[in-house]
Parts: sequence; C-alpha cells; structure tokens
Amino acid sequence: MNTSSITVIIPVFNGKRTLEKTLRSIWEQSVPAHEILVIDGGSTDGTQAILQANEHRITYWISEADNGIYDAINKGIRKATGDWIYILGSDDALASADVLQSVTSTLTENMDLVFGSVRNLNIKHSMVPEVHISTVGSGLYFRNTLHQQSAFYSRRLFEQTMFDTTLRVLADYDFHLQLLRQGIRSTRVDLVIAECEAAGISKQFNAALYREEFQLKKKRLGWFSAILLSPMIGAKYLLKQLR
Repeated sequence: MNTSSITVIIPVFNGKRTLEKTLRSIWEQSVPAHEILVIDGGSTDGTQAILQANEHRITYWISEADNGIYDAINKGIRKATGDWIYILGSDDALASADVLQSVTSTLTENMDLVFGSVRNLNIKHSMVPEVHISTVGSGLYFRNTLHQQSAFYSRRLFEQTMFDTTLRVLADYDFHLQLLRQGIRSTRVDLVIAECEAAGISKQFNAALYREEFQLKKKRLGWFSAILLSPMIGAKYLLKQLR
C-alpha cells in the first residue's frame, strides 16, 4: 500500500469566504495529497467561481443539490481512489504545512484509523475547548470524543457502510460508534491536524442535536442502552444551556 495515498474530501455549501484558505492549506503541504475532491451542494454565493478558477489544482469537483453535508461526503468517498480518506470542512484548514508528511509513516496496512488533535477557532461557547484531543475508547459511548477533522480513515472502512444521511449533524459520531463496536485498529499521533471554526451547527447545542444523539444511540446500542444513557444526554443539554 502507498502510505502517502491520501484523498482529501471537502464538502462545501456557500463557502466563498473561506474555501480558498482551506484549499491553500492543502496545496501548501510538503507532501502533496493524492487527490483533492470538492463536493459543492449547489452554492449560490460565488463558490463555483473559485472552483473553476482553481480546477487545475483540484482533482475533481462537482456542484449540485445534495441531502446535506454527509451526503456530500459520501459522494466524495465514492469518487476517492486514495488508500486513506481525510475530510476537511470548507471553513477549516490543515494546521501546518507538514501535517500530511507527519502522519504518513503511521498510515499503514495494519491500521484502520489514525487521529490527532484539532484546534478550535472563534470559540463562542465556554465549554468548547481550545484544543480537542481526540480519543477512541469507551468514552465514545458517552460523547463523540473523536473529532472528524482529526481523523484519517482507511478507505476500506467505507466498503460496507458510509455516513447515515438521515442524521443531519452527528453522522460522524454514529460512524465512530460503529467503528468502536467493530474493534478497529487505531492509533493516535501527537499532532494538531487542523484548525477548525467552532461556530458550526454541531456547536450550537440545541435540543435537536441531543434528540439526534438519542436516535443514533438507540440504533447503535439498542433501546435499553439508549434509555440508560438518556439522563446523561439530557444533563449535557441542560449544562450547555448554562454555558
């Protein structure tokens, strides 16, 4: 396996303000990505003009209506040819020019998942940490301890299933729970992978977010476990409202 074969997928919708910064953080890597796939949900703000102007530096892009961010990501995964998948938000950026070079040696055939940390920018909520140090373990049963922008997924993980597009915000958490229960092989690197805007929908902490969390835990863990965990889900919601 070519351990430097990394596909970067960028889902975007109306990302004109930040997309060029995101793309530049990939173009400036000391070890280039195998391919860059940009999946646009039919933007109307000028995003397509940015993609057209830079299409010589983008492996593939498309602009069409979709069913949300996870539908866009799934489209990218289906097009990917790299051995590893990395998903980067259109308002996020790789943290430094040597990120891909630093993780390359750990992207081996005997690993399914490699992850590091993420630095949050423009934090609006007191309970969002400046640095999210991802972990994979039993803590995932209680909250999503694995930040998607810190993770490199082996493409073979998506051969049987992809992100559940019926979940609008937490399909990555749902997928991570599934991976945990499968007993995947993972390792952590001591590296900040990306700098991410902390003002996204998953950081709004509204009631719909926690209803979705109950839904996915019912699906992955069963009714009994979901009911047992529901007081904790409710407590998290109330605590976040207190800021």
